[in-house]
Amino acid sequence: MTAPALPDHQRPEHWGNQLSAAHNFYRVSSWVYRSEQPSSGLLPLLKQKNIKTVINLRTHDRDSSILEGENIQVIHLPIRTWAMNREQLLGIMQYLKQAQHSGQKVLIHCYHGSDRTGASIAMYRIVFENWSTEQALLEMKHGGYDYHVIWKNIERLFSTENIQWTRQQLQSPEQK
Repeated sequence: MTAPALPDHQRPEHWGNQLSAAHNFYRVSSWVYRSEQPSSGLLPLLKQKNIKTVINLRTHDRDSSILEGENIQVIHLPIRTWAMNREQLLGIMQYLKQAQHSGQKVLIHCYHGSDRTGASIAMYRIVFENWSTEQALLEMKHGGYDYHVIWKNIERLFSTENIQWTRQQLQSPEQK
């Protein structure tokens, strides 16, 4: 069961901007995008948007065969939805920090582009864009990305302690 999306007329404009319903592909910011598992049908959009890094959160790597020869860096960070933890979210944030510093556009995806991807984007919103936890979780659940409400563990990742820890880790000298 997925969380209901807010009706279009209630959906804030600063939430992700849908670029392709068929691929659950959204522009999150000027340099961060989200989608479901990329297919050859998404490739033209990745090229058009000049996306140079793809972060794959699936346990299976199907990106290498699809993106081979496309001058796109594939980062495979396998995460099981039911066991997602703050260290894994930190790893994603570290790659985002590197991409931001090098001026690269990034696509984050999992299988559906809703749960693991949603948690990653929510933490990005909090850490990089200074959104409140409430705002980020509202977008994660009701942004129209088909978030599955069964994953109660994901919401628990957004404790004040975990968010502070993530920010501290990203600011530590080893992370610069």
